[in-house]
Amino acid sequence: MADTLKNTSSSHEQLSFVPPKAMSVYASFSQSISTVWAAKIAWKWFLTPYPFKIPKRELPFEARFGTPELFTHENGLKFPVYRLGTGTNHLLLVHGWAGRFSQFHMLIDFMEQKYPDLLKEYTLTGFNAVAHRGAQGKRTMMPEIGTCIAQITSRYGPADLLIAHSIGCNAALHASDQSGAEIHRQVLISPPGRISDMVRIFCSALGFNAKVKARIVANLKQDFGEDFDSFSAPELAPKNKKPTLVIHDTDDRDTPIALGREVGQNMNNGTYIETSGLGHRRILRDPKLAAQIYTWCFNESV
Repeated sequence: MADTLKNTSSSHEQLSFVPPKAMSVYASFSQSISTVWAAKIAWKWFLTPYPFKIPKRELPFEARFGTPELFTHENGLKFPVYRLGTGTNHLLLVHGWAGRFSQFHMLIDFMEQKYPDLLKEYTLTGFNAVAHRGAQGKRTMMPEIGTCIAQITSRYGPADLLIAHSIGCNAALHASDQSGAEIHRQVLISPPGRISDMVRIFCSALGFNAKVKARIVANLKQDFGEDFDSFSAPELAPKNKKPTLVIHDTDDRDTPIALGREVGQNMNNGTYIETSGLGHRRILRDPKLAAQIYTWCFNESV
């Protein structure tokens, strides 16, 4: 069971990503013609990260890491891995769905300000998973992101500290549980709920009906077995043994707070912080929360 803390903010995130109207119209039209056709479209979209353009504020942070090394995923596709620092400790950054490692720029900048020797004692590793910025492929799944983590820790050694966001949290738990990735401590920000819940949210957002949802679930069962939800963060949380900080916001519109609470409150060897007013993405850029993360990571008050 996780210890629970509270943190509030008065600054609210803007509306989260809303699917283009054309997608919703196409979803409605396709399922009115054929459930099989609509399900094929839905499955394709479910596996496709939306190609958000990188904000200008993240470009200087990405540039600091220089030219990335291209790793070859076990599926044959290449993905970029970025390294910064000279320390023997390994700090690994794991982005979420349709994200990129540079989204952690504010948190790392804060850590460097408070810990001037950070890059002397730690080497930072960031990557953009298959089907994300700078990587090959158009579609991916959470286990493939977990494989990226396993490949990186196999090459560079254990992650002394891992910081993940959104589906990256699930990928980190999955990599540790299923692929033997060695992670000593971890911070999980805005973790997703059960995979079946994420299917429900996806179908609701795009207007796909229950029959289409059932087809997506059938695809997941075919690929991962009847118990595919066992690979979800809430199911993996009780099996966790490493010190873990879990953070979720009550105003998260991508992953509702009820899903995050289930992860945080079920996390073995964990501390759960619940924020408000930060949403799903601004939570990565909040100074007050950055200070709490820093204190937990380095046992040093700000």
